[in-house]
Amino acid sequence: MKNAIFNCLAGALASATIVAGARAEPLPVDLSGVEFAPVRFQLLQDGENVGEMFYALERRDSDILIHEGTTMLPDIRESGTLVIDAETLLPERIVIDGDFSRTVLDIDLTFDGRKGSGIYSIKRPNEIEKTDRKFEAELPKDTISRASIFGLVAGLPIEEGAAFPFQWFNELGGAVADAELVVEAKTMIEIPAGVFETYEIKLNAEPANIIYLTTEAPHKVVRIDVPGQNMKFERLPAENEAE
Repeated sequence: MKNAIFNCLAGALASATIVAGARAEPLPVDLSGVEFAPVRFQLLQDGENVGEMFYALERRDSDILIHEGTTMLPDIRESGTLVIDAETLLPERIVIDGDFSRTVLDIDLTFDGRKGSGIYSIKRPNEIEKTDRKFEAELPKDTISRASIFGLVAGLPIEEGAAFPFQWFNELGGAVADAELVVEAKTMIEIPAGVFETYEIKLNAEPANIIYLTTEAPHKVVRIDVPGQNMKFERLPAENEAE
């Protein structure tokens, strides 16, 4: 996870303007199936509890707010709020604050339709001044923010063998890239929140994930794995999910 984060930070500093990918397809998300509630996950690495993640979708008029935050011991903390258009799913505002092993990152981006602007501000350890990079970009049609997929996935018409190609905007790296959700076989998992039959959904992207979504409606994300790093986020019981 640390390697993926620092690659994103390097990308944010390397370029002031993103280069859009070649493919843009709308995700067929039914918002009536999306979980609008706060959820908490414990973060395990090599079987040890090393942190937590908070994730919540909130419907506000014609917008959807995404509140998210991750803590990974000993020295990674990140918190952000994103606003996306409930009809197009395009990002409208992205505000993120993070401390990644003493590298401090502040992101403040605003989008008018597909045109985005804002600032990436980074302060590295032992440096006095922050380094600011201006962000200007026009997103491809139907691009979604990376953070939104972990909530929107519950509103997709999920069935075994289904595949959903799309483009996403990686907030930390400031770049658009191709991604794809592929639904694998059903599997049973046991986590602190209970025992669930789930769809195993591979998120083919950078960074990659495996998302476990309950087969029973209303669908809920109950586990997220990080391949190659022996890391997983496990959903906690309801009594731990309140703010």
